[in-house]
Amino acid sequence: MSMLSIESFKNFFKYYGGEPHQQAAVEELYKGLQECNCDQLNEDADWVKTYRKTADIKKFKKLVTPLMMEQLTGYPSSAFDKVFIDDCNRLYSDTGFAEHIDAAQMLMANMMHETCNFVYMKEISDGMYLRGRTDLGHGPNEGEIWKGAGVLQLTGKYNYSRLAEGINDPRVMEGVDYVSTTYPFTSARIWIEENDLLNICLTEGFDACCHRINGGWNGYNDRLAKYNICKQYMV
Repeated sequence: MSMLSIESFKNFFKYYGGEPHQQAAVEELYKGLQECNCDQLNEDADWVKTYRKTADIKKFKKLVTPLMMEQLTGYPSSAFDKVFIDDCNRLYSDTGFAEHIDAAQMLMANMMHETCNFVYMKEISDGMYLRGRTDLGHGPNEGEIWKGAGVLQLTGKYNYSRLAEGINDPRVMEGVDYVSTTYPFTSARIWIEENDLLNICLTEGFDACCHRINGGWNGYNDRLAKYNICKQYMV
């Protein structure tokens, strides 16, 4: 019988979500440790102390503010209203980016690039090209009201419906005007979570973050320049 590799063993903890089968597996592990009589269940066991040790993580301690946005973008703080700022902080909190300053800076730089410093919060196109896109859930005469919205351009009826369900707001289905003004940042939450963007930022760095968001290297120099600005003011 072959032994689990350290990576395979760590994956049990990485993907633990409290599911019944996972709980059963943990109970079996606990039982095995009891039976081996090897002191691994003691409170002062080395693995317990190491697991509980508070990591020395440099957190993004400040909330995003209108003044910070002014420093990042060059636009006056008055241009960023409460809904905009609150939703930005909500995205950072909901996705875990608020806990990691480097990742917070990477995400902000990319969102700034994608929107030209938050000038374009909805797709410039009229969206007529989305008519008949069955892959997005559109009929032959619909689609344009679900054109790109928010910092990462949420697009399509299907994706809008997933956001509506995820944040429990059916008004999301009203389309781009509602989402771009009410959820300019939260509109990107599901994509960020499903693409494991925080983990990519933490383990692979800025370039990998850019590539995952863009799918290539378009605008890389601008993204990098904005990242350097974020490192200066998001401290």
